[in-house]
Amino acid sequence: MKPASLPPRSPPPRFSGPSLQPINPNLLLPPPKLWFITVTLLITLLIDLFPLSDTFAPWRPELVALTLLYWCTWAPRFVGVSTGFLLGLVMDVANGSVLGQHALAYTLLAFGADYFRRRIVSFPMWQQIVFVALLLELCALAVFLVRMMSGGELSSAAYFIVPPLTALLWPLMQFLLQWQQRRAALSEH
Repeated sequence: MKPASLPPRSPPPRFSGPSLQPINPNLLLPPPKLWFITVTLLITLLIDLFPLSDTFAPWRPELVALTLLYWCTWAPRFVGVSTGFLLGLVMDVANGSVLGQHALAYTLLAFGADYFRRRIVSFPMWQQIVFVALLLELCALAVFLVRMMSGGELSSAAYFIVPPLTALLWPLMQFLLQWQQRRAALSEH
């Protein structure tokens, strides 16, 4: 009797699970330089302190808060709650406002950014914008409550509209603040 021939062996099935590539290509960027973080925070601080007319001042985006939120999310080794507190004190002194209102708000913002950092990074851009808007609203609410407790008043109806509008700048802020890291990554190749 002739032995039955075995069918040719087929290759093992390919793994069809999730890709092993990182979800976010930004995670492969080198860490930012401390001098770049400092310069960006100072530039946004100067932009926020630049005098505007009474018509446009209430609609000014919170660039310091947005930059602080970005660096607390993407560079937590360099920027954290203490940086938020110091930036808030500088804003309070420069604006001549109640000492501590921005310090409290930026401290809460930095804490929120640190606490939710991994979630913010893993979300798609539209969800990041929503999350950033919520954190900026928390910041605005803290300033508002301190101002009300100290006998101040709401300066404009735009006060709680500006944080979501500022959050719309998040993709542009990410692009601009990753400039130094992208340049360093391209120079390595």
